[in-house]
Amino acid sequence: MQDINTGTHARPKIIAKLLSTMVFGKHHSTAVFRGTAFTVLAGLSLVGSLDAYAAEKDSKEIRDKIIQLEQALEDAKRELKDQTGEESASSAEATAKTETAKKAEPEDQNLLGSVVVTSRNRAEIAQDVPIPETIISGKQIDRDRIFTIDDLTRVTPGLTATTPNARRSGISIRGIGKTTGNENAESAVGIVVDDIYLSQVGMSFQNFTDLDRVEVLRGPQGTLKGKNTTLGLINYVSRAPSFTQQGWLELEAGGRLSDDASPAGQKARGSYSNAIIDDVLAWRGSFFVDKQDGDRENVFTEGGRYHEKNRLGGRLQFLITPTENITAKINLDSAVANERSNTKAKIVDSLVNVSTNHTARLSRSWFDGGNYRPIIGKDNIDKVEINAAQPLQTYNRGISATVDWNLGPVTLTSITGSRKYHFDARNDNEETKFDIARGGTLVDARQFSQEFRLTSEPGGLLDYQTGFYYLNAAADTTSRNLYGEDAGAFYVATDAEFNVLNGTAAGRELLRNSLNNVYATNRQLSKTDSKALFGQINWHLTDQVDLTTGLRFTHEQRSNSITKNNIMYDGSALTPLIGATAPINEIRRSVLGNTYGYRDGELTENSISWLLSPSYKYNENVMFYASAAGGEKSGVVNFRTNNGTRLDAKPEKSLDFEVGFKSVLFDRRLLLNVNLYNTVVKDYQANTSTFVGVQQGVPTGYRSDFGNIPEITARGIELDGAFSATSNLVFNFGAAYNHAVYTDWEEATCPQENSAPICDNTGKQIVGAPRLTGIIGADYRLPLPGGFTGHAFFSTVFRSKQNLEQQLSEYGEVSGYSVTDGGIGIITNTKNKFEVNLVAKNLFDKRYTTSVNNYSNQYPVGWDGLGTFRYIGLVLKGTL
Repeated sequence: MQDINTGTHARPKIIAKLLSTMVFGKHHSTAVFRGTAFTVLAGLSLVGSLDAYAAEKDSKEIRDKIIQLEQALEDAKRELKDQTGEESASSAEATAKTETAKKAEPEDQNLLGSVVVTSRNRAEIAQDVPIPETIISGKQIDRDRIFTIDDLTRVTPGLTATTPNARRSGISIRGIGKTTGNENAESAVGIVVDDIYLSQVGMSFQNFTDLDRVEVLRGPQGTLKGKNTTLGLINYVSRAPSFTQQGWLELEAGGRLSDDASPAGQKARGSYSNAIIDDVLAWRGSFFVDKQDGDRENVFTEGGRYHEKNRLGGRLQFLITPTENITAKINLDSAVANERSNTKAKIVDSLVNVSTNHTARLSRSWFDGGNYRPIIGKDNIDKVEINAAQPLQTYNRGISATVDWNLGPVTLTSITGSRKYHFDARNDNEETKFDIARGGTLVDARQFSQEFRLTSEPGGLLDYQTGFYYLNAAADTTSRNLYGEDAGAFYVATDAEFNVLNGTAAGRELLRNSLNNVYATNRQLSKTDSKALFGQINWHLTDQVDLTTGLRFTHEQRSNSITKNNIMYDGSALTPLIGATAPINEIRRSVLGNTYGYRDGELTENSISWLLSPSYKYNENVMFYASAAGGEKSGVVNFRTNNGTRLDAKPEKSLDFEVGFKSVLFDRRLLLNVNLYNTVVKDYQANTSTFVGVQQGVPTGYRSDFGNIPEITARGIELDGAFSATSNLVFNFGAAYNHAVYTDWEEATCPQENSAPICDNTGKQIVGAPRLTGIIGADYRLPLPGGFTGHAFFSTVFRSKQNLEQQLSEYGEVSGYSVTDGGIGIITNTKNKFEVNLVAKNLFDKRYTTSVNNYSNQYPVGWDGLGTFRYIGLVLKGTL
């Protein structure tokens, strides 16, 4: 076996044994050898984890620790010699390894390239994995306050997201993958949390805390991780329970620090772990509380603030090692959000239909005698007027069990998980002080998954993984709208019709009663039953050349049903209004649409995902790789919500080619990873135009439906890395150039300002895909007198101009912008550390959005993915 610092194939095996011993506490049958092996591997772990983001001890502490480990090793050797009269080969090898660790122990701890990941379901050095991925370590997560998906986009090139609320969360890689507000369609970018795939993106709408790392994998996935995805995967890994005491507590208070009344924030996070039964049962508990007053002041008489945070949650884990060869981890988690947050900033009203736009309708004499003006414009982005909304509720909870059974040459793994997700939105539809309409969607989703995996020991000619995956998921979704007494005056089509009705007492009564207390609902129940066989083989052709091959076969059954009702809020039937005129009937028809009974449908499909990836280890610090991969996600059973007509979306297929290198250069001072890609997606699932013929309500003959865009292509280059300038200063950086365009979309839905029946978007940049993204950050540490260390850090993300509106409206174009986070602080150098930090989010108070809704006659252009305003906080943290 080659040394850990020089060998190519020995390293994963050593690291795997190291993690098994350190994390799961496995033991050998001989007590003395067990202590010796543990001592040696612990010493090696100190050397193998010298990473700018993972190293937790300074050089003096590590040298002291090695001295202690050497003494323990000598004691164990003497005990073994007293018992056997000779020194075993294992003990001799352990001695050699410890000597190697001592010699390799550097004076400078800011050396790069030793982060351990499990992106391929086994412990590996990230730089040895031939996958384009970005790793955010637990240390960087804690330092940069990376708690949400939105935070993650600030440190990951090519990753974008919009998160106005759980249901409308959308995540994309290279501009591709957002699926918002549609529980029937799965996301092209998967999310896995502690080995459990999340069937709904909304299940990720929470704060994550006590993380060991986050791995962002680009390109089709599925030959290993959970469910098949066509564009990539985000893998969250929590810190595991420990048999030795660990703990930390963090308290934070802060606010916006603006010229007006500053919204306050109070946050807390913490974690504790220890053994319950030594070497048999350990536990770890963690929690978070995140309360922050809203950025937007409600100018209505009831007051309050919107765009707030009000979240709490926790995770409880148990680690069980009943025998030498079996380990099990039980994971329970729960998160709750109850926030006044689901609002849109009104930016500009329609300049096309000026006489019937949002402002014009509210200028009718019904509303404050014609003197009312809604809040519109970027200058008023911190103001909102709401009289009917209730806090938006989101609940996420789950339980899972992961069991590993080491059978010698192979390890059998079972991963069982169950999750539930609840979302309840009750919004003020037009966001005014009038009683026009309230609406929102109720979602209850649940899932159960089971994975069995067989993993061989690394090394030799090949190592492999193979297994079976099962997912059963369902989502019950009900959209609801309740109309008020001012709805008729607002929705009546023209001023002329309004004036006629408003001219008499009877007409005014008809306007008031036309929609008052009318309750419109649309319920869908979607189900997924997915089964898959998968496998991946790593062929070690030579000491320098590997070939990874993977294949997945998925059999999936999907169903959906839909029902639409218009009734009175008290449950009684909606009856015709006595004396109703044509304008009144038209109000009801245009606003409510037609009702219809139960409609259902199902489909059954088979899909193939595959991977072919050669890699070449030029030397210990440089690896070249390439890959070709194909991914597919199932079609969608879809219905038009206005009339119940079935219109399914076809399966989405991706073909991806990658080539790149990973390197650690200049004596491990520079980590530089570069990747070039070309991704083609056929039948991309999104809203597009469908020809239905000229009919009532469809004068152009085209209707916008959820369907398939024939083809999109993304090609570009991604770069990420770090530079250790000195022993105290480390820079991290990333960049992406992304030429992502619709290569075939000749029948696109036109934006509101374009009256053409269809538009040709072929050749245009994809929605939400900035051409350029850049990330730069730094961490500086300065030794101070009295046993203290000062530190300062910052992280900045820049995105070039992009269009965020789904039909590429001119109103969806946003200029390039940058957002900076940072902080300064002092850390004690004692065993039980204490930190004081002053941190900032969006330090320069940049106003930006991640999503834009185009205008309609009922609502102006809206920024519904409004970014968090500047926040400054004081953080106190203590560590055991």
